[in-house]
Amino acid sequence: MKKIAELWESYGNPADKQVKCNVCSHYCIINPNRRGFCRTRINLDGKLYSLDYGALISPGTNDPVEKKPLYHFFPGSQAFSIATIGCNFRCKQCQNWEISQSYPSEDGKIALFSQKDQQDFGIHSFLLTERTPEQVISQVKRSKSISIAYTYNEPTIWFEFIKDTSLLAHKEGIKNILVSNGYSSPEANSELINFIDAANIDIKSMEDSFYKRIVGVHSVQPVLDTCKFFKENNVHLEITNLLIPGENDSPSVIRALIKWVLENLGSDTPLHFSAYTPRYRMNNPSTSKNILKFAWKEAKSAGLHYVYMGNVYTTKGNNTYCSKCGELIISRQGYNVTAPGLSSENTCLKCGEKIPIVGNYTKSSRFSFF
Repeated sequence: MKKIAELWESYGNPADKQVKCNVCSHYCIINPNRRGFCRTRINLDGKLYSLDYGALISPGTNDPVEKKPLYHFFPGSQAFSIATIGCNFRCKQCQNWEISQSYPSEDGKIALFSQKDQQDFGIHSFLLTERTPEQVISQVKRSKSISIAYTYNEPTIWFEFIKDTSLLAHKEGIKNILVSNGYSSPEANSELINFIDAANIDIKSMEDSFYKRIVGVHSVQPVLDTCKFFKENNVHLEITNLLIPGENDSPSVIRALIKWVLENLGSDTPLHFSAYTPRYRMNNPSTSKNILKFAWKEAKSAGLHYVYMGNVYTTKGNNTYCSKCGELIISRQGYNVTAPGLSSENTCLKCGEKIPIVGNYTKSSRFSFF
């Protein structure tokens, strides 16, 4: 659905009818009848419109919150996950490229693809599902989820719909989760902290060269700024780093990320190292478990208390242990989550150490589609 956007301003000579979009750190200057980098926001006669307001890739689904991944936010609970299309990145390895690299028709009803993607992958347009914020909230209440996760593509380009839906969610006691690349602008972040309760942000590398070469943006700095701002403003934050062989998995790059998280976000911030598999336009070999183990051990040795491994089968690398006595606090076998060492006050049952978890543990249940 087409709707007048927020966070924009007129730019330059009024006669030119240019606008500047302030939702993300691209700060696109958009000429009339042209779109910004994300391809979801268009300048029509000197006004900026969002083209995907209420446009969902599906009606939504219940996911384990651990799938986001969030391991320290209402563990064992379900998050009602919704997504639209488009992205402000062009990641060569995108795992969800069919939605992130598609873009809405001007009426917001159809997802379209570039000619190159159509030729290279034989993919074609698909219909989007239209929902109002009220309809999403009604679905969440029926699903018994305690939160909404804005996920799978980059959610911050969906700013207007997320804001409207999140504010309604809070009125119903429903939490809001953002799974993001962190490239949102300070202007957007200043609003997001008012209604986003938890976020997982993907720091892809500490090197600008990686972001330029693989992602298509100039610098990691806006991502780091978002992480710090969320942390400082009491948004529960967890970090993910997808390790890609030959791109961002050298010991020096891994150690630089660990050092930055420790010094800027603190030792209790959960850090997830995830395994890459070939996808979209990248054919590097899959991440070895040895690299994940190396990163996990380095982070633990450096002083990070809660470090995890994703997209691989692992026992110790998925579990939460007490940082004081080493007791098993939360066990994760796939998405089967139990909490043998966690008290109702989120302390270690053995030594009483406070475990940095937001919300109560919920016994895992089967998730379903709505």
